Amino acid sequence: MMSIDGLLQSQRKIHKISLLGMGSMGRRMAQSLLQAGYELTVWDVDAKACWPLCASGARYAPTPRAAAAASELVISMVWDDAAAESVWLDEANGALDAMASSSIAMECATLSTRHIQRMADQCRQRQIDFVSAPMSGSLPEAENKTLIFIVGAASDVMTVIAPVVQAMGSKIHHAGDALDGMSEKLIINGKLGIEYIAMAEIVALLRAGDMDIDKRMNIMAATAPFSARGLREARFMLQGDYAVRVKIRQMVKDLSYAIEQFEARELPCPLHRVARDVFESALRDGHGDEDATMMHKCYEKRAIEMKHPPL
Repeated sequence: MMSIDGLLQSQRKIHKISLLGMGSMGRRMAQSLLQAGYELTVWDVDAKACWPLCASGARYAPTPRAAAAASELVISMVWDDAAAESVWLDEANGALDAMASSSIAMECATLSTRHIQRMADQCRQRQIDFVSAPMSGSLPEAENKTLIFIVGAASDVMTVIAPVVQAMGSKIHHAGDALDGMSEKLIINGKLGIEYIAMAEIVALLRAGDMDIDKRMNIMAATAPFSARGLREARFMLQGDYAVRVKIRQMVKDLSYAIEQFEARELPCPLHRVARDVFESALRDGHGDEDATMMHKCYEKRAIEMKHPPL
C-alpha cells in the first residue's frame, strides 16, 4: 500500500517550466517541451534567440529571475560554470532567489562537479530540490528526441521530473544523487574526446596509406574495440561531413572539467590530457566553432608539413 508521502509525491506534477539558454541544444529542448504541452517560459542573453520559441507558444522573460518566478521547474542549458553561476546566483537577476521552496532546479549543461556541489548546497539552503540532468547526444538526438539523460536526483524527485525528461529524450539513467549525475557525464564526455582523437588519427592513416577504406571500416565495425559512435564520427570525417554537432571548444571545456574530476582524487589521466592538448591546438588555430570531426585534418596537415617542410 502506498504511504501518504508516496501518494502526495505521485500527485506532484510539473506544468510550468522555465528554460534558461536558447543555444542550439536549448532551443531544441524547448521545442520538445512545447510539443509535449508544457507551459514554457524562455530566456537567453540574446533575446532574439527566444523569438522562434515565442512564436510557437512560449512566454519570453527578460531575466532568469523573471523566468523562474512562476515556474515549478527551472532548467538551465548554458555554456559553462561561469554562465551557469550567473543565471542561477547573480544577485540582481539570478533565478534561484525567485524560486519557491519545493520547486525544482535542473542543470542540463555539462559542467564541473565543483559547480554542481555548490548548486546542491545553495538549493538545500533554500529548500529547493536540485537535479543534475546532463545528456548524451548532440544536435541530431535533440532534434529527434533521442537524447539519453544521465540524471542525478533524489528518488522521489526523479519520479516527478521523469515525464519532463522523457519529453526531450528516449532514455533516462538514474546515476544517483546530483553529484553522481554530472560525474558520470564527465566520464562519458572524457571518453568521447579521446574517441574523437583516436578516430581522427586512424582516418588520417587510412587516407595517407591509400588503403581500401570501405573494407577497413567494415572490418573495424565487426570488432569489439570500435564503438558505434566512434565509427559514425570516422565516417563523417571520411565523407567530409563537418556539420556542427559537437564544437571543438566544447570538447576543450568538457575535457577540462573531466580532468578536474581526476585531479580532485589525485589520479593521473594522461589520455584525457593528450586529447585536450590536441583540441586546444585546433582551438588556437581558429577552429573552435567547427565540429570535432575536422580533427583528422590536423593530422593530415601535419603529415603534409613533415613531407614538405616550408623553406
